[in-house]
Amino acid sequence: MKRSEIIRSLALAGSAALGISTAAGVAAQGALEEIIVTAQKREQNLQEVPIAITALDAHALELQNITDTDSFAKLVPNLHIKQGTTGVITIAIRGISNNDGGNPGFENAVGIYVDGVYTGRAVGSLFDLGDVERVEVLRGPQGTLYGRNTIGGAVNFISKRPTGEFATRVKIGVGNETLRYGNVNVDLPTLGSANEGLGELRARASIYARKRDGFTDNIQQNFTAVSLPIAHFDQFGTVDRKGAHLALDWQIRDGLLVTYDYSKFRADEHQRLLQVIDVVAGGGRPAGFDKYIPHGQPSKGSANEIPFFDTDADAHALQVNWDINEHLTLRSITGYRKLDSYDGQDLDGSNTSFYESLRLHTSKQWSQEFQLVGNTDQLEYVLGLYYFDEDADSLRMQQLSNKALLRVTNAYMDNKNKAVFGQIDYKPSWNEALTLSFGARHTKETKNMPRYLRSYTGGTGRFAVEDPGPNLQVPELDFSNTSLMFSPSYQLTDEVSVYARYAEGFRSGGYDGHAATPAAARVPYDSEELKSYELGMKSRWFDQRVQLNVATFYSDYTDMQLTSYITTPVPLSVVLNAGEASLWGLELEAEAALSENLRANLNLAFLDYEFDKFDMGPVIGDVSKRAKINNAPRSTANLALDYTFPSIGFGELALHLNYNYSESAHAIAIKSNGTAPNSAMSSRGVFDGRLSLRDIEVGSGGRLELALWGMNLTDEEYIDNIIDFTSYRAGTLGWPRTYGLEVTLDL
Repeated sequence: MKRSEIIRSLALAGSAALGISTAAGVAAQGALEEIIVTAQKREQNLQEVPIAITALDAHALELQNITDTDSFAKLVPNLHIKQGTTGVITIAIRGISNNDGGNPGFENAVGIYVDGVYTGRAVGSLFDLGDVERVEVLRGPQGTLYGRNTIGGAVNFISKRPTGEFATRVKIGVGNETLRYGNVNVDLPTLGSANEGLGELRARASIYARKRDGFTDNIQQNFTAVSLPIAHFDQFGTVDRKGAHLALDWQIRDGLLVTYDYSKFRADEHQRLLQVIDVVAGGGRPAGFDKYIPHGQPSKGSANEIPFFDTDADAHALQVNWDINEHLTLRSITGYRKLDSYDGQDLDGSNTSFYESLRLHTSKQWSQEFQLVGNTDQLEYVLGLYYFDEDADSLRMQQLSNKALLRVTNAYMDNKNKAVFGQIDYKPSWNEALTLSFGARHTKETKNMPRYLRSYTGGTGRFAVEDPGPNLQVPELDFSNTSLMFSPSYQLTDEVSVYARYAEGFRSGGYDGHAATPAAARVPYDSEELKSYELGMKSRWFDQRVQLNVATFYSDYTDMQLTSYITTPVPLSVVLNAGEASLWGLELEAEAALSENLRANLNLAFLDYEFDKFDMGPVIGDVSKRAKINNAPRSTANLALDYTFPSIGFGELALHLNYNYSESAHAIAIKSNGTAPNSAMSSRGVFDGRLSLRDIEVGSGGRLELALWGMNLTDEEYIDNIIDFTSYRAGTLGWPRTYGLEVTLDL
């Protein structure tokens, strides 16, 4: 089915849904719930926030069987998440993403925040959502309240808080490919009392684990003959994760609350196979390389090196909230995160030693933020100070050209960032329906990145010739930026508001941590900037039984960090601020209570773009007419239906169905030789579902739920990541059909 037909069908389905709610007499139906978010550093109704924002609560995540950070994109318009083969995820919002998440020199384009603390590295960004209360996705640059590296937007993961009453939830599940998983959450009774002694302490703890065999078998040679699996390594795409979370709330007295969160995540998995998709006539690869193409057997692959990732992460978040008076709150947020990540890749997708990579990454970061949140009759404001300090060490070893070349790079990074920021929302006395919002943030940043870089050449299995000059000292870099925001909004009625928003953001510059030569490693690149213009409407209709939010935007993207070439005197591949682009689009989110038993959700997104400039140097020239914005599908759509069956005498029977469509997107912007990329990932349409029997009474006050779930029910085959090596293409396939049975007990 063509893209236009799919989008039209979903749009008509959504329109029909809204039409049914009008004709059916919605007065007898239940209203939609109010959603509270903290996107602007204070609690607000989502419908009152003049930002394109999507909030997903724990129930919505459970219905979609969303368990980790790479699987919720389908619920958010213009959000694209791509999992690589190293435990790194690439998050793109409105076409803005990081080009190389594993590169220590590149910063994220979308900020990831866990319990108010910024996560600085894309490495280790794949983790399970063990005890999450909600996820907030802010689209568009968030340079004022969130700061650097949020030119695409920000994603907030907010953990559940302790209730102070004893409660236990146990969830266990099994599925195909020997999937087994479990979660245990415990809320403990309150200790003490506020305003007495040491105050009141509430605690909540959770542990979780998930394990599954792989979907792709490893064979030795080709895909046409029967072959034994390689010893000790017979599957790709395994899952083996575990984690824990502890939440403490200490109410010292009325108006003084201290919260603490500790999260632990551990993963030890074989990555998905990077398969050879096709080869291009000519040299640059071993003879007979095309025999490794799967030829219609995506469940089989070949690798001579184990592709794996091993991640160990610890995160701490400490908040102190002091209500100075009823109009003024002082908040302190202290964060610390430690990450150790070890991964290996077989990038050639074959049983030959053509291209392998091994990487060891460690990082430590801590941050301190102070916020002063207040209000008067006509003003609401947030003022803040921020400091961030990160030390990272990334060792990378590459084996190329059938062991003829070994390249070793070791990049050390010391990154310090400080900022002052503020936002004021003003309601003039002469028109209380109007709100004028102003925001600004000034940031100063220093980066230091000494490196060890050495190549060895000279023979298979032995590297006799050592290139000179391994140790590389480069000047410390200093960056400064002032990001602004202005947004007027107007409340047309109690349930309908419109807004305009101008916002700026920037992504930090640096040095290329994966530069192949000392000369390239010495070339710095500056920050890139994005300016966004947005118009939006937020509305509820028919006694709050229908919600419709719409946003349209235009983004001006300048000083893009792109691969280019300089002459020194021979062409040298470097990262420079070589590009400019324009992006524009439309987003729609609709939710309707069609009846007492039926609800529908629809989101649609359209995105278009063009490069205004992409200079690849004096030899290749400008390639803006043939370059692509990577990770930017031009259209996406999602339709979900939730139906609760009439009473069956015990419990409640509910059905959830979901269809998600994403148009093809490119994985890279341009080939290294300046020709158009051949890196289009597949368009895909995926069906998911969940049938649950819930609220079954067990014992005294207990509740039991039984659920049968399935993902990619039609077993759609699609490619969700591609690497174009010019002489051949390799890619990873999306997850095939998965299904399972889940039991949840609440006590």
